[in-house]
Amino acid sequence: MTDFESSDQEPGALRISSEESDIRHRRRWKRRMKVRAARMKRQLNIENRFHHAMREMRTTTDHYRRSYLHWILNHMFSLFDYETGLHAINDKSAYKTWLSENLPGSRSKS
Repeated sequence: MTDFESSDQEPGALRISSEESDIRHRRRWKRRMKVRAARMKRQLNIENRFHHAMREMRTTTDHYRRSYLHWILNHMFSLFDYETGLHAINDKSAYKTWLSENLPGSRSKS
């Protein structure tokens, strides 16, 4: 029977030093921090734009626009998330569609 002789190095020789490990860990951590910071900044910008649009409810003189913004705010968490809510607020065609459906004289009488 033939004896198996291993040509591998000793198990301890494959390990990296603790300094190299720390350097790699720091490098990965910095990369993850950049990605996480960018994600958080994007989310904060979306939320700030939404809150700015909701402040428009107090400043607008258009009664229908105020009603539209109140409708979006009331249905925000059941129908929309921040991005789609913000899109619905700033989308002129969505506002016109809502307005045509909700004007008092625009409903067809059957």
